[in-house]
Amino acid sequence: MDRLWGSAFDKKPKELAVLFAAGRDVKSLPAADEVLIPYEIKASKAWAKALFDQKIIDKDVLNKLLQGLDELQELYDKGEFKLDPLKEDVHTNVESFLTNKFGIDVAGKIHSGRSRSEQGVVDVLLYMKDFNEKLKTELKALIKTINKKSQQHKKVILPAYTHHQHATVTTFGNMLDSYGKALEKDLEKLNSWNELEEISPLGSAAAYGTTFPIDKNKINEYLGLKKVFKNEIQVMNCKGDAETLMVFNLAMLMNHLSSLAQTLIIFSTKEFGFVKISDEYSTGSSIMPQKKNPDPLEVMKAKASMCHGYLMSLLSMSKAPFIGYNRDSQWVKYIVMDAIQEVKLAPKIMKGVIETLEINKEMMQKQVESGFILAQGLMEALSMNKKIPMRQAKIAVEKTVKQSENNFELDVLNKNLNTQVTKQEFESWLNPETIAKKQMKK
Repeated sequence: MDRLWGSAFDKKPKELAVLFAAGRDVKSLPAADEVLIPYEIKASKAWAKALFDQKIIDKDVLNKLLQGLDELQELYDKGEFKLDPLKEDVHTNVESFLTNKFGIDVAGKIHSGRSRSEQGVVDVLLYMKDFNEKLKTELKALIKTINKKSQQHKKVILPAYTHHQHATVTTFGNMLDSYGKALEKDLEKLNSWNELEEISPLGSAAAYGTTFPIDKNKINEYLGLKKVFKNEIQVMNCKGDAETLMVFNLAMLMNHLSSLAQTLIIFSTKEFGFVKISDEYSTGSSIMPQKKNPDPLEVMKAKASMCHGYLMSLLSMSKAPFIGYNRDSQWVKYIVMDAIQEVKLAPKIMKGVIETLEINKEMMQKQVESGFILAQGLMEALSMNKKIPMRQAKIAVEKTVKQSENNFELDVLNKNLNTQVTKQEFESWLNPETIAKKQMKK
Protein backbone atom coordinates (compact mmCIF):
# COMPACT_ATOMS: atom_id res chain seq x y z
CA MET A 1 0.00 0.00 0.00
CA ASP A 2 1.33 3.41 -1.01
CA ARG A 3 -1.33 5.14 1.10
CA LEU A 4 -2.48 4.78 4.70
CA TRP A 5 -6.02 3.88 3.63
CA GLY A 6 -8.01 2.22 0.86
CA SER A 7 -8.39 -1.45 1.78
CA ALA A 8 -12.14 -1.02 2.35
CA PHE A 9 -12.65 0.68 -1.02
CA ASP A 10 -14.34 -1.15 -3.89
CA LYS A 11 -12.81 1.14 -6.50
CA LYS A 12 -9.42 2.79 -6.61
CA PRO A 13 -9.61 6.57 -6.12
CA LYS A 14 -8.93 8.63 -9.22
CA GLU A 15 -5.37 9.90 -9.12
CA LEU A 16 -6.59 13.31 -10.31
CA ALA A 17 -8.95 13.48 -7.33
CA VAL A 18 -6.16 12.50 -4.92
CA LEU A 19 -3.89 15.20 -6.37
CA PHE A 20 -6.72 17.74 -6.24
CA ALA A 21 -7.26 17.01 -2.56
CA ALA A 22 -3.52 16.93 -1.78
CA GLY A 23 -2.98 20.46 -3.11
CA ARG A 24 0.64 21.54 -2.73
CA ASP A 25 1.42 19.02 -0.01
CA VAL A 26 3.70 16.86 -2.13
CA LYS A 27 3.91 18.65 -5.47
CA SER A 28 5.62 21.97 -6.03
CA LEU A 29 4.62 24.61 -8.57
CA PRO A 30 6.91 25.81 -11.36
CA ALA A 31 8.34 29.33 -11.27
CA ALA A 32 5.85 31.91 -12.55
CA ASP A 33 8.02 33.02 -15.47
CA GLU A 34 8.74 29.43 -16.45
CA VAL A 35 5.03 29.05 -17.14
CA LEU A 36 5.15 32.22 -19.25
CA ILE A 37 7.96 31.12 -21.57
CA PRO A 38 5.70 30.07 -24.49
CA TYR A 39 3.72 33.31 -24.20
CA GLU A 40 6.90 35.38 -24.17
CA ILE A 41 7.98 33.58 -27.33
CA LYS A 42 4.63 34.23 -29.01
CA ALA A 43 4.61 37.92 -28.06
CA SER A 44 8.24 38.33 -29.19
CA LYS A 45 7.41 36.85 -32.59
CA ALA A 46 4.54 39.30 -32.97
CA TRP A 47 6.81 42.18 -31.99
CA ALA A 48 9.53 41.15 -34.41
CA LYS A 49 7.00 41.00 -37.26
CA ALA A 50 5.66 44.41 -36.27
CA LEU A 51 9.19 45.85 -36.38
CA PHE A 52 9.68 44.41 -39.86
CA ASP A 53 6.32 45.78 -41.05
CA GLN A 54 7.51 49.28 -40.20
CA LYS A 55 10.97 48.68 -41.74
CA ILE A 56 12.65 49.03 -38.35
CA ILE A 57 14.39 45.70 -38.98
CA ASP A 58 15.14 44.03 -42.31
CA LYS A 59 14.07 40.59 -43.57
CA ASP A 60 17.33 38.92 -42.61
CA VAL A 61 17.09 40.08 -38.99
CA LEU A 62 13.41 39.06 -38.85
CA ASN A 63 14.16 35.57 -40.15
CA LYS A 64 16.96 35.08 -37.65
CA LEU A 65 14.81 36.26 -34.75
CA LEU A 66 11.92 33.99 -35.74
CA GLN A 67 14.32 31.08 -36.27
CA GLY A 68 15.82 31.61 -32.82
CA LEU A 69 12.40 31.86 -31.18
CA ASP A 70 11.26 28.67 -32.94
CA GLU A 71 14.37 26.88 -31.69
CA LEU A 72 13.71 28.17 -28.19
CA GLN A 73 10.14 26.86 -28.36
CA GLU A 74 11.42 23.42 -29.37
CA LEU A 75 13.85 23.39 -26.45
CA TYR A 76 11.09 24.44 -24.08
CA ASP A 77 8.77 21.71 -25.39
CA LYS A 78 11.49 19.14 -24.74
CA GLY A 79 12.07 20.49 -21.25
CA GLU A 80 15.59 21.56 -22.21
CA PHE A 81 15.29 25.33 -21.71
CA LYS A 82 15.53 26.49 -18.13
CA LEU A 83 15.45 30.03 -16.80
CA ASP A 84 18.64 31.43 -15.32
CA PRO A 85 17.68 33.14 -12.02
CA LEU A 86 20.61 35.53 -12.40
CA LYS A 87 18.94 36.91 -15.52
CA GLU A 88 16.02 38.08 -13.40
CA ASP A 89 12.99 37.24 -15.56
CA VAL A 90 11.71 35.46 -18.65
CA HIS A 91 12.17 38.55 -20.84
CA THR A 92 15.87 38.84 -20.14
CA ASN A 93 16.37 35.08 -20.48
CA VAL A 94 14.76 34.99 -23.93
CA GLU A 95 16.64 38.01 -25.22
CA SER A 96 19.87 36.59 -23.78
CA PHE A 97 19.25 33.33 -25.66
CA LEU A 98 18.85 35.25 -28.92
CA THR A 99 21.95 37.36 -28.18
CA ASN A 100 24.09 34.29 -27.49
CA LYS A 101 22.91 32.77 -30.74
CA PHE A 102 23.00 35.74 -33.13
CA GLY A 103 24.97 38.46 -31.36
CA ILE A 104 23.79 41.87 -30.21
CA ASP A 105 23.72 43.25 -33.77
CA VAL A 106 20.69 41.03 -34.44
CA ALA A 107 19.16 40.25 -31.05
CA GLY A 108 19.69 43.79 -29.79
CA LYS A 109 17.09 45.05 -32.26
CA ILE A 110 14.14 43.03 -30.94
CA HIS A 111 13.69 45.35 -27.98
CA SER A 112 13.31 48.44 -30.19
CA GLY A 113 10.42 50.48 -28.80
CA ARG A 114 9.55 47.76 -26.32
CA SER A 115 9.53 47.77 -22.50
CA ARG A 116 9.65 44.85 -20.08
CA SER A 117 6.58 46.44 -18.49
CA GLU A 118 4.36 45.77 -21.49
CA GLN A 119 6.02 42.38 -22.08
CA GLY A 120 5.00 41.33 -18.58
CA VAL A 121 1.42 42.47 -19.15
CA VAL A 122 1.01 40.76 -22.52
CA ASP A 123 2.56 37.48 -21.37
CA VAL A 124 0.11 37.17 -18.50
CA LEU A 125 -2.75 38.28 -20.75
CA LEU A 126 -1.98 35.51 -23.26
CA TYR A 127 -1.61 33.02 -20.40
CA MET A 128 -5.00 34.01 -18.97
CA LYS A 129 -6.66 33.85 -22.38
CA ASP A 130 -5.28 30.35 -22.95
CA PHE A 131 -6.50 29.21 -19.53
CA ASN A 132 -9.89 30.86 -20.03
CA GLU A 133 -10.47 28.85 -23.22
CA LYS A 134 -9.51 25.60 -21.50
CA LEU A 135 -11.71 26.41 -18.51
CA LYS A 136 -14.67 27.14 -20.78
CA THR A 137 -14.23 23.74 -22.43
CA GLU A 138 -14.12 21.99 -19.04
CA LEU A 139 -17.10 23.98 -17.78
CA LYS A 140 -19.18 23.12 -20.85
CA ALA A 141 -18.42 19.43 -20.25
CA LEU A 142 -19.50 19.76 -16.60
CA ILE A 143 -22.73 21.54 -17.56
CA LYS A 144 -23.47 18.81 -20.10
CA THR A 145 -22.94 16.14 -17.41
CA ILE A 146 -25.18 17.97 -14.93
CA ASN A 147 -27.90 18.42 -17.55
CA LYS A 148 -27.79 14.70 -18.39
CA LYS A 149 -27.99 13.66 -14.73
CA SER A 150 -30.74 16.21 -14.17
CA GLN A 151 -32.83 14.74 -16.98
CA GLN A 152 -32.31 11.21 -15.66
CA HIS A 153 -33.71 12.22 -12.26
CA LYS A 154 -36.21 14.91 -13.23
CA LYS A 155 -39.06 12.96 -11.58
CA VAL A 156 -37.20 11.76 -8.47
CA ILE A 157 -38.84 13.51 -5.53
CA LEU A 158 -36.45 15.35 -3.21
CA PRO A 159 -37.18 17.12 0.08
CA ALA A 160 -36.58 20.83 -0.43
CA TYR A 161 -34.91 22.89 2.28
CA THR A 162 -34.82 26.43 3.56
CA HIS A 163 -32.90 27.32 6.72
CA HIS A 164 -31.61 23.71 6.68
CA GLN A 165 -35.19 22.59 7.50
CA HIS A 166 -37.80 20.74 5.45
CA ALA A 167 -39.64 23.38 3.41
CA THR A 168 -41.47 21.78 0.49
CA VAL A 169 -40.69 19.30 -2.27
CA THR A 170 -38.81 19.47 -5.53
CA THR A 171 -37.00 16.87 -7.62
CA PHE A 172 -33.40 15.80 -7.56
CA GLY A 173 -33.19 16.69 -11.22
CA ASN A 174 -34.48 20.19 -10.55
CA MET A 175 -31.94 20.66 -7.78
CA LEU A 176 -29.12 19.69 -10.14
CA ASP A 177 -30.57 21.86 -12.89
CA SER A 178 -30.36 24.89 -10.58
CA TYR A 179 -26.59 24.42 -10.41
CA GLY A 180 -26.42 23.83 -14.15
CA LYS A 181 -28.11 27.18 -14.73
CA ALA A 182 -25.72 28.92 -12.31
CA LEU A 183 -22.75 27.43 -14.17
CA GLU A 184 -24.20 28.59 -17.48
CA LYS A 185 -24.09 32.14 -16.10
CA ASP A 186 -20.49 31.54 -15.06
CA LEU A 187 -19.75 30.48 -18.63
CA GLU A 188 -21.21 33.78 -19.85
CA LYS A 189 -18.91 35.62 -17.46
CA LEU A 190 -15.89 33.78 -18.86
CA ASN A 191 -16.97 34.81 -22.36
CA SER A 192 -17.38 38.42 -21.24
CA TRP A 193 -13.78 38.42 -20.00
CA ASN A 194 -12.60 37.92 -23.57
CA GLU A 195 -14.79 40.77 -24.81
CA LEU A 196 -13.60 43.18 -22.13
CA GLU A 197 -9.97 42.28 -21.49
CA GLU A 198 -8.40 40.92 -24.67
CA ILE A 199 -6.43 44.13 -25.13
CA SER A 200 -2.76 43.93 -26.08
CA PRO A 201 -0.53 46.48 -24.34
CA LEU A 202 2.26 46.16 -26.93
CA GLY A 203 3.16 49.61 -28.18
CA SER A 204 2.47 51.32 -24.87
CA ALA A 205 6.09 50.79 -23.72
CA ALA A 206 6.45 51.69 -20.03
CA ALA A 207 3.14 53.60 -20.09
CA TYR A 208 3.83 56.56 -22.35
CA GLY A 209 4.31 54.97 -25.73
CA THR A 210 7.30 54.87 -28.04
CA THR A 211 8.53 57.09 -30.84
CA PHE A 212 9.06 53.98 -33.00
CA PRO A 213 6.18 53.76 -35.51
CA ILE A 214 4.54 50.62 -34.14
CA ASP A 215 1.20 49.46 -35.61
CA LYS A 216 -0.73 48.17 -32.60
CA ASN A 217 -3.57 46.85 -34.81
CA LYS A 218 -1.16 44.66 -36.72
CA ILE A 219 0.31 43.31 -33.50
CA ASN A 220 -3.16 42.30 -32.34
CA GLU A 221 -3.66 40.37 -35.56
CA TYR A 222 -0.43 38.48 -34.93
CA LEU A 223 -1.44 37.74 -31.33
CA GLY A 224 -5.04 36.86 -32.16
CA LEU A 225 -6.44 39.36 -29.64
CA LYS A 226 -9.77 41.17 -29.97
CA LYS A 227 -8.99 44.80 -29.17
CA VAL A 228 -6.24 47.43 -29.14
CA PHE A 229 -5.64 49.90 -26.35
CA LYS A 230 -7.08 53.40 -26.72
CA ASN A 231 -4.70 55.11 -24.32
CA GLU A 232 -1.16 53.97 -23.65
CA ILE A 233 -1.17 55.31 -20.07
CA GLN A 234 -4.43 53.59 -19.17
CA VAL A 235 -3.35 50.18 -20.39
CA MET A 236 -0.36 50.21 -18.08
CA ASN A 237 -1.77 52.20 -15.17
CA CYS A 238 -4.70 49.78 -14.95
CA LYS A 239 -2.48 46.71 -15.02
CA GLY A 240 -4.32 44.20 -12.91
CA ASP A 241 -7.82 44.90 -14.24
CA ALA A 242 -7.82 41.80 -16.46
CA GLU A 243 -6.41 39.70 -13.63
CA THR A 244 -8.98 41.02 -11.15
CA LEU A 245 -11.92 40.30 -13.45
CA MET A 246 -10.49 36.86 -14.16
CA VAL A 247 -10.24 36.03 -10.45
CA PHE A 248 -13.69 37.49 -9.79
CA ASN A 249 -15.08 35.10 -12.41
CA LEU A 250 -13.16 32.23 -10.82
CA ALA A 251 -14.44 33.16 -7.36
CA MET A 252 -18.04 33.18 -8.60
CA LEU A 253 -17.57 29.83 -10.35
CA MET A 254 -15.99 28.30 -7.26
CA ASN A 255 -18.81 29.66 -5.08
CA HIS A 256 -21.30 27.68 -7.15
CA LEU A 257 -19.13 24.56 -7.16
CA SER A 258 -18.62 24.96 -3.41
CA SER A 259 -22.38 25.17 -2.81
CA LEU A 260 -22.95 22.06 -4.92
CA ALA A 261 -20.13 20.32 -3.06
CA GLN A 262 -21.63 21.18 0.34
CA THR A 263 -25.07 19.99 -0.76
CA LEU A 264 -23.70 16.65 -1.98
CA ILE A 265 -21.61 16.22 1.17
CA ILE A 266 -24.66 16.67 3.41
CA PHE A 267 -26.88 14.52 1.19
CA SER A 268 -24.26 11.75 1.36
CA THR A 269 -24.13 11.56 5.18
CA LYS A 270 -25.66 8.63 7.05
CA GLU A 271 -28.25 11.02 8.47
CA PHE A 272 -29.54 11.80 4.96
CA GLY A 273 -28.42 8.93 2.73
CA PHE A 274 -29.80 10.56 -0.41
CA VAL A 275 -26.67 10.02 -2.50
CA LYS A 276 -23.49 7.98 -2.43
CA ILE A 277 -20.24 9.50 -3.60
CA SER A 278 -18.10 7.06 -5.55
CA ASP A 279 -14.95 5.60 -4.03
CA GLU A 280 -13.19 7.15 -7.03
CA TYR A 281 -13.85 10.58 -5.55
CA SER A 282 -13.38 9.75 -1.87
CA THR A 283 -10.45 9.25 0.45
CA GLY A 284 -9.98 7.21 3.61
CA SER A 285 -8.68 7.69 7.12
CA SER A 286 -5.28 6.75 8.51
CA ILE A 287 -6.89 5.62 11.78
CA MET A 288 -10.59 4.86 11.17
CA PRO A 289 -10.91 1.75 8.97
CA GLN A 290 -14.54 2.35 8.00
CA LYS A 291 -14.17 5.93 6.75
CA LYS A 292 -14.84 7.05 3.19
CA ASN A 293 -14.50 10.80 3.18
CA PRO A 294 -15.62 13.31 0.50
CA ASP A 295 -12.25 15.07 0.58
CA PRO A 296 -12.30 16.36 -3.04
CA LEU A 297 -15.63 18.08 -2.37
CA GLU A 298 -14.40 19.50 0.93
CA VAL A 299 -11.31 20.83 -0.84
CA MET A 300 -13.61 22.46 -3.41
CA LYS A 301 -14.91 24.65 -0.60
CA ALA A 302 -11.41 25.55 0.55
CA LYS A 303 -10.40 26.53 -2.97
CA ALA A 304 -13.42 28.83 -3.19
CA SER A 305 -12.23 30.59 -0.04
CA MET A 306 -8.72 30.89 -1.49
CA CYS A 307 -10.17 32.65 -4.53
CA HIS A 308 -11.94 35.14 -2.26
CA GLY A 309 -8.58 36.00 -0.70
CA TYR A 310 -6.89 36.34 -4.07
CA LEU A 311 -9.65 38.66 -5.26
CA MET A 312 -9.31 40.91 -2.23
CA SER A 313 -5.53 41.03 -2.72
CA LEU A 314 -5.95 42.12 -6.33
CA LEU A 315 -8.52 44.77 -5.45
CA SER A 316 -6.23 46.12 -2.73
CA MET A 317 -3.16 46.08 -4.94
CA SER A 318 -4.81 48.05 -7.73
CA LYS A 319 -6.69 50.61 -5.66
CA ALA A 320 -4.15 53.46 -5.71
CA PRO A 321 -1.34 53.24 -8.28
CA PHE A 322 0.45 56.48 -9.06
CA ILE A 323 0.15 57.31 -12.75
CA GLY A 324 2.28 55.08 -14.98
CA TYR A 325 3.95 51.74 -14.39
CA ASN A 326 4.83 50.73 -10.81
CA ARG A 327 6.78 47.63 -9.82
CA ASP A 328 4.29 46.60 -7.15
CA SER A 329 1.88 45.72 -9.96
CA GLN A 330 4.23 42.86 -10.80
CA TRP A 331 2.69 40.91 -7.92
CA VAL A 332 -0.68 40.60 -9.65
CA LYS A 333 0.97 37.93 -11.78
CA TYR A 334 1.58 35.65 -8.81
CA ILE A 335 -1.93 36.11 -7.46
CA VAL A 336 -3.77 35.31 -10.69
CA MET A 337 -1.51 32.33 -11.37
CA ASP A 338 -2.14 30.97 -7.87
CA ALA A 339 -5.90 31.39 -8.36
CA ILE A 340 -5.77 29.58 -11.68
CA GLN A 341 -3.74 26.79 -10.13
CA GLU A 342 -6.41 26.27 -7.47
CA VAL A 343 -9.33 26.29 -9.92
CA LYS A 344 -8.10 24.55 -13.07
CA LEU A 345 -9.05 20.99 -12.06
CA ALA A 346 -12.27 21.89 -10.22
CA PRO A 347 -14.79 21.47 -13.10
CA LYS A 348 -13.25 18.15 -14.13
CA ILE A 349 -13.38 16.83 -10.56
CA MET A 350 -17.01 17.89 -10.14
CA LYS A 351 -17.86 16.32 -13.50
CA GLY A 352 -16.45 13.01 -12.27
CA VAL A 353 -18.35 13.25 -8.98
CA ILE A 354 -21.66 13.87 -10.77
CA GLU A 355 -21.09 11.13 -13.37
CA THR A 356 -20.42 8.48 -10.71
CA LEU A 357 -22.97 9.70 -8.16
CA GLU A 358 -25.46 7.07 -6.95
CA ILE A 359 -28.98 8.31 -6.14
CA ASN A 360 -31.12 6.75 -3.38
CA LYS A 361 -34.60 7.79 -4.50
CA GLU A 362 -36.27 5.51 -1.94
CA MET A 363 -34.65 7.41 0.92
CA MET A 364 -35.71 10.76 -0.58
CA GLN A 365 -39.27 9.50 -1.05
CA LYS A 366 -39.40 8.30 2.56
CA GLN A 367 -38.51 11.78 3.78
CA VAL A 368 -41.51 13.39 2.06
CA GLU A 369 -44.04 10.79 3.25
CA SER A 370 -44.00 11.91 6.88
CA GLY A 371 -44.11 15.25 8.61
CA PHE A 372 -45.51 18.43 7.17
CA ILE A 373 -43.22 19.10 4.22
CA LEU A 374 -46.26 19.37 1.90
CA ALA A 375 -47.84 22.21 3.92
CA GLN A 376 -47.28 24.90 1.30
CA GLY A 377 -48.88 22.75 -1.40
CA LEU A 378 -51.90 22.05 0.81
CA MET A 379 -52.30 25.73 1.72
CA GLU A 380 -52.16 26.85 -1.90
CA ALA A 381 -54.60 24.13 -3.01
CA LEU A 382 -57.08 25.31 -0.37
CA SER A 383 -56.71 28.90 -1.51
CA MET A 384 -57.11 28.10 -5.20
CA ASN A 385 -59.75 25.38 -5.06
CA LYS A 386 -61.87 26.53 -2.12
CA LYS A 387 -61.45 30.25 -2.84
CA ILE A 388 -60.09 30.86 0.65
CA PRO A 389 -57.88 33.96 1.07
CA MET A 390 -54.30 32.76 1.18
CA ARG A 391 -53.67 34.25 4.63
CA GLN A 392 -56.69 32.42 6.09
CA ALA A 393 -55.63 29.18 4.40
CA LYS A 394 -52.18 29.57 5.94
CA ILE A 395 -53.65 30.03 9.42
CA ALA A 396 -55.82 26.93 9.00
CA VAL A 397 -52.88 24.82 7.88
CA GLU A 398 -50.69 26.18 10.69
CA LYS A 399 -53.31 25.14 13.23
CA THR A 400 -53.58 21.72 11.61
CA VAL A 401 -49.82 21.26 11.87
CA LYS A 402 -49.94 22.19 15.54
CA GLN A 403 -52.85 19.87 16.32
CA SER A 404 -51.73 16.83 14.29
CA GLU A 405 -49.23 14.16 15.28
CA ASN A 406 -46.65 13.29 12.63
CA ASN A 407 -48.63 13.99 9.47
CA PHE A 408 -51.67 15.86 8.22
CA GLU A 409 -55.05 14.52 9.41
CA LEU A 410 -58.14 15.28 7.34
CA ASP A 411 -60.52 15.59 10.27
CA VAL A 412 -58.19 18.03 12.03
CA LEU A 413 -57.91 20.14 8.87
CA ASN A 414 -61.67 20.27 8.40
CA LYS A 415 -62.15 21.44 12.01
CA ASN A 416 -60.01 24.48 11.14
CA LEU A 417 -61.97 25.36 8.00
CA ASN A 418 -65.35 26.92 7.33
CA THR A 419 -65.68 24.56 4.38
CA GLN A 420 -65.04 20.86 4.04
CA VAL A 421 -62.30 19.00 2.13
CA THR A 422 -63.11 15.55 0.75
CA LYS A 423 -60.77 12.60 1.16
CA GLN A 424 -60.16 12.57 -2.60
CA GLU A 425 -59.24 16.26 -2.61
CA PHE A 426 -57.08 15.84 0.49
CA GLU A 427 -55.07 12.98 -1.01
CA SER A 428 -54.63 14.65 -4.39
CA TRP A 429 -53.49 17.93 -2.83
CA LEU A 430 -50.90 16.09 -0.74
CA ASN A 431 -49.35 14.30 -3.71
CA PRO A 432 -45.63 15.26 -3.73
CA GLU A 433 -45.20 14.53 -7.45
CA THR A 434 -48.11 16.81 -8.34
CA ILE A 435 -46.90 19.59 -6.04
CA ALA A 436 -43.33 19.43 -7.37
CA LYS A 437 -44.52 19.48 -10.98
CA LYS A 438 -46.74 22.52 -10.40
CA GLN A 439 -44.00 24.38 -8.53
CA MET A 440 -41.38 23.95 -11.27
CA LYS A 441 -41.94 26.57 -13.95
CA LYS A 442 -40.13 25.01 -16.89
